[in-house]
Amino acid sequence: MGFTPLSEGAVEKLTNGQKPDNPILQCVAIKKLENDGKLRHRLLLSDGMNSFGTTMLATQLNPLVASDKLNPFSIIKMTKYQCTKVHGDKLVVICIALDIVHCGNEVGKRIGDPVPVGVGGQVTQASAPQKAAPKSVPKPMNNMQSPKPSAKAQAFGGNSGPTTPGGSATRVVAIEGLTPYQNRWTIRARVTNKGQMKEWSNSRGTGKLFSFTVCDQSGSIRVTAFNEEATRFYDMVETDKVMLVSNASLKPANQQYNNTNHDYEMTLRRDSVVSLCEESESKLVPEVPYQFVPIKDLPEKVGKFADVVGVVKEVEELSTVMIKSQQRETSVRKFYMVDQSNAQIKVTLWGKQAEDFDGSDNPVVAFRSAKVSDYGGCTLSTTSVTTMSINLDTPEVHALKQWFSAGGGTQNVESISSDAGTGANRSANWKTLAQVKEENLGMGEKPDYVTSKVTILYVKKENTLYQACPSEQCNKKVIDLSNGQYRCEKCNTTTENFKYRMILNIHLADDYDSQWVTCFPDKGELLLGMTSQELGELKDSDEVAYEMALRKIYFKSYFMKFRCKSERFNDEQRLRVSVVDLSPISFTDYNKKLMADLQQLVQE
Repeated sequence: MGFTPLSEGAVEKLTNGQKPDNPILQCVAIKKLENDGKLRHRLLLSDGMNSFGTTMLATQLNPLVASDKLNPFSIIKMTKYQCTKVHGDKLVVICIALDIVHCGNEVGKRIGDPVPVGVGGQVTQASAPQKAAPKSVPKPMNNMQSPKPSAKAQAFGGNSGPTTPGGSATRVVAIEGLTPYQNRWTIRARVTNKGQMKEWSNSRGTGKLFSFTVCDQSGSIRVTAFNEEATRFYDMVETDKVMLVSNASLKPANQQYNNTNHDYEMTLRRDSVVSLCEESESKLVPEVPYQFVPIKDLPEKVGKFADVVGVVKEVEELSTVMIKSQQRETSVRKFYMVDQSNAQIKVTLWGKQAEDFDGSDNPVVAFRSAKVSDYGGCTLSTTSVTTMSINLDTPEVHALKQWFSAGGGTQNVESISSDAGTGANRSANWKTLAQVKEENLGMGEKPDYVTSKVTILYVKKENTLYQACPSEQCNKKVIDLSNGQYRCEKCNTTTENFKYRMILNIHLADDYDSQWVTCFPDKGELLLGMTSQELGELKDSDEVAYEMALRKIYFKSYFMKFRCKSERFNDEQRLRVSVVDLSPISFTDYNKKLMADLQQLVQE
């Protein structure tokens, strides 16, 4: 029976520092290694001509050995692996993924007569032909000197690196070659991102942490420090500085929080060493270039991280939101930026970054690893791995400034964020009320957001108010116990008072159609110019004044942004339209929008 041919010469290439694609090798033997309760396997691999015994099986592949799918004499194809050197020039191959071409029981024997080789393809001492060596006179002891390292070992070991107090050179390794199977390594890398200090809390206690990402010529890796180490290293780590890092733990990367391509991530510990590189050594690590994605192409990156650059066109006021999972408030600011692709996107900043942001004078903002999401169309937001820079001295930034000042800022750009504001000067998703119905907006899985110029015709005076729980964090409707007390089922409390909450049902129209919409308290209070509590007390004391408060907004026009989503009610599918934003009409801005629409129609 014929078997799949082995990749002859693959072992020699591996030992010479090359990485052949998907080599097909025979697993001649498997040795179990146990360290600190962790089981690992070392493989002796052969290509039929040569063999080497320093291949480590990644722990996620242990079940292949346990189930006897991978056994001696198996023929495998290594589809993903890493090569690294330890203890100077000892080659270690980490097999991360493999395909079993033929199982060992099927092959049943060793193929060929492979010769064991070491680094550089040299035949190992055990397999070298033995010659009768002539008797030699012992050399004087003072001639016993350490051999000079080879050129290859010097390149890998990084003899240009810093020295220890004793004078010996620190062995600098490439980030790409880092694995948990190495000891006593140091990386020299540039900090491309530094996250904020965060606090954590779970069943085991509380603490703090921060993360940063470092990069060298070979790749990047995420580093995290907890508690005492976080306090010790936070001020030392600076973005764009070159650092030396050693004595850290490596574990499989958590891809949910890790945007690097490395299989592992680093955790600093008590004996970790982090230091700033000297300027002469910093030049050995090149700066990491941005990989900017045009704004119009960002919908293709939803759910991923991207480098983006754009001119700030409009900035919203700073606001606060409640993070329910953490029961705390945080600052949030949104702004809109554009680029030469004639597209606009909404960006959300959080926390201190939102508080410190100054969008005046249309600065050019560059993001490294911004999160692209499909919330409200296509939007950008910052995370712990995102770096934001303003007015960088780069060709892309200068080109953007020139484009914007030459008229790019006044062009009618396409907004890829469906909820990009309500003002006529914004590139909102403009629709007439007739188009909302004709295009069946809101009938898909996700809601649609549109902006219209509308006039209020009528407000229902029935069911505009309800009695809600008086707690600041709860808006649940209370039950009137008819004894002067009110019960909130959500809070499981009974109180002697309540608060009013308004929900307005408004009939409005534009030049083409009409529509009933729902307006919740924040926007309803803005429309009426009074709080829900004031409206409720007015209804209880003076019914005529209550009706007049509703009538005063009749036949007034506004720019409104709507959320359109179909809902099932009594086994019937209905379109529910609610107001999510509104603003008074600026006829100057609206005329500019109409002129831009006319110009676009003429061009078509």
